[in-house]
Amino acid sequence: MAARLSAPIFLAAGGTGGHVFPAIAVADALLLRGHSIQMVTDKRGRKLIPNRLPCLTISAASPFSGSQLSRALALVKLGFGALQVGLKMLISRPSLVIGFGGYPSASPLLMAQLLRIPAILHEQNAIMGRTNQVLAQRCKSLLISWADTAGLPASPPAHHLGLPVREAFASIERYHAKAGAQVNLLILGGSLGAQVFASLLPDAIAALPEQVRARLSVTQQARTDQHDAVASRYRALGIDAEIARFFDDVPARMARADIIISRSGASSVAEIAAAGRASILIPFPSALDDHQRANADVLLRCGGADIASEAGLSPQKLADILLPLITDEAHRIATADAARTASLGNAAAAIALHAEQITGKTAPLEAA
Repeated sequence: MAARLSAPIFLAAGGTGGHVFPAIAVADALLLRGHSIQMVTDKRGRKLIPNRLPCLTISAASPFSGSQLSRALALVKLGFGALQVGLKMLISRPSLVIGFGGYPSASPLLMAQLLRIPAILHEQNAIMGRTNQVLAQRCKSLLISWADTAGLPASPPAHHLGLPVREAFASIERYHAKAGAQVNLLILGGSLGAQVFASLLPDAIAALPEQVRARLSVTQQARTDQHDAVASRYRALGIDAEIARFFDDVPARMARADIIISRSGASSVAEIAAAGRASILIPFPSALDDHQRANADVLLRCGGADIASEAGLSPQKLADILLPLITDEAHRIATADAARTASLGNAAAAIALHAEQITGKTAPLEAA
């Protein structure tokens, strides 16, 4: 194993997988390049970070939602989080701080400025978040996931390096369809499953012609309180279905999937693009600044996905979108290949290299 550089690189990310998983991918790339790293997140994010990575759990909350009291308490929590990470920085003296969005990344980026530590910010969504617009102005550079990201500040300079995904997604083989074979439909609804998917998807599949339904196999994410009703509905339709609250092997399931139906969080879009699979994206309608629609548009523009807006979406409308993807293998292959063109490949390695350029510090690469 190569000797590690003594000054660590801090990677700060909010409590959701959309922020944390890209940070983990970059942490692994930095470790491979011989750097020491320190993850920084909140209690929610800590549950997503593997124990093999050193992690500092800090206090954080949103100061923009809830009652006036809850907002005031959130500011107190953010202030305490700044003290926690500031003390850690004084002890460790990091060479760089990388923020991946979410409220737990705000304190590390602000403390980096106070302590004159260089910082960079990675934006996952195709519309830059309002908090990130402010935080980015305090950073050396801004890294974006999509070429046409909207809402970028005048400074610092933006670099299109892509959105890191786990190697398991990037290594999925190019899609090949077998004429007349069973069609595997994978339905993902976010970290807890989408409430509307539990009723909408079975009804949409029921609206398909019987001979088309007979070709389908369904794997669907659903909340615990929805499980029995969803499973019963598919049994009544005579469809082989696996229903679960959470899948811990999503890359393997994407590799087996012919069609994916999903929300369009940035990480989900990046994973579908890396996997190269045809998809129907249903953006979460309450996402701030409608950024999930902007994420979905990235794949729509290259012909790599269909979009179904939840507002006014009926089972029959969804069935009409789904039908040609099931019945036309050539169309499904072309859509899958187009989706793959939206992926930049190894974004994690590109970000790690950019980090080295900012710090001016490199270490020997570890053996693979």
